[in-house]
Amino acid sequence: MLQTTTSTIAKILKTDCTTNVEFKDVCTDTRKHMNGALFLALTGDNFDAHDYIDQAQQMGAVAIVANKPVNNQLPTLVVDDTQIALNTIASWHLKNIKPIVIAITGSNGKTTTKNMLANILNLQAPTLKTQGNLNNHLGVPMTLLTLEEQHQYAVIEMGANHLGEIAHLCSLVNPNIAIVTNTLDAHIGEFGGFDNLVKAKGEIYSNNSHNIVNTQDTFTGDVSFGKGGDIFASKLVNNKFDLNIYKQKISVTLNLIGTHNIENALAASTCAYALGIDINLIKQGLEVTKAEHGRLEVINTKKFRIIDDTYNANPHSTTTALKALQDFSGEKIVVLGAMRELGNDSEELHLKIGQLAKKSADTFYSYGKLTQHYYGIHFDSKQQLANHLLANHVHATVLIKGSRTVKMNELVDLLKK
Repeated sequence: MLQTTTSTIAKILKTDCTTNVEFKDVCTDTRKHMNGALFLALTGDNFDAHDYIDQAQQMGAVAIVANKPVNNQLPTLVVDDTQIALNTIASWHLKNIKPIVIAITGSNGKTTTKNMLANILNLQAPTLKTQGNLNNHLGVPMTLLTLEEQHQYAVIEMGANHLGEIAHLCSLVNPNIAIVTNTLDAHIGEFGGFDNLVKAKGEIYSNNSHNIVNTQDTFTGDVSFGKGGDIFASKLVNNKFDLNIYKQKISVTLNLIGTHNIENALAASTCAYALGIDINLIKQGLEVTKAEHGRLEVINTKKFRIIDDTYNANPHSTTTALKALQDFSGEKIVVLGAMRELGNDSEELHLKIGQLAKKSADTFYSYGKLTQHYYGIHFDSKQQLANHLLANHVHATVLIKGSRTVKMNELVDLLKK
């Protein structure tokens, strides 16, 4: 956590400071208690935090960074652009702590790979990792500001929906290790095509970082993972496999369902190997990793076994979830909401996934707008769908998935009740 003075920050931001006060932490959200923090007033297309400066003071802020003079008694540092100020402060703090930085991006598997790697590295030394989905132009600098003196590693997840975003994030963190987990069809509509998606993910690589690549992608790097790579898996049986790191081999049993998580384990293992971590620690870190909420999380209730994969959805991750469902016995039910951000291919991709869902389950249901192309048994009410499942499919395994904006987690909550 950043702890310094307004005079120090004023010098970094090249602005004036009339009153010097100490602060701990930088906050941008007036809905949270600040307790002695510096409030940085961000602006966006639909908000202006300068309107909430008085509220920030009430919540405990002791100083302000703003892009214009404000009517407030707190010490105020005026800058041209508060987003740039946030980046500058975060970069300065990172350089003071000097952890080894690992940057992770990819279409799928970023968060699981991040968690696996952080669990491995924490066995070696204190490690900071991105929390939740704080992986964008705001989340990455805010993550860096939580670094403490003890942290020797920082595992930073990077998301993007347009060209140039990951390049910008890398300019902030200057990673020692860089990895793209994979390049698939997630958010392809936002990038304007697959080639642009690949180009955007590849922005994470540079001559200044040790670059780790998936053998299924077209990138070249220092170390590769996957089939035919430097680090690969053999003897795959469900969630158990042999991890091969050059001439070393060790058996690993994951606490995660889905064979795709073996690829995530290889990605994390390759990063750890590049950092000189012992293979036994790698195994230990992989095996303690559990599913994050809403990411192929298995929930057992009195009425159902629910596979909650509602965090997000795209064609590849949905295909992966349907494949993971096959490892369970008994009646299998699939419930899908829409997959967003697929551009002109949306109708065709929904049709293909709908066909696969019908083959993968005893019964296939769809929910909400845009899902008519699944051609499943359709519902427009989550409550009615929950009631139908309770009336017809008790004791079944129910896979529930959809893009985040569809909020399929609400159906999970109804079934858990």
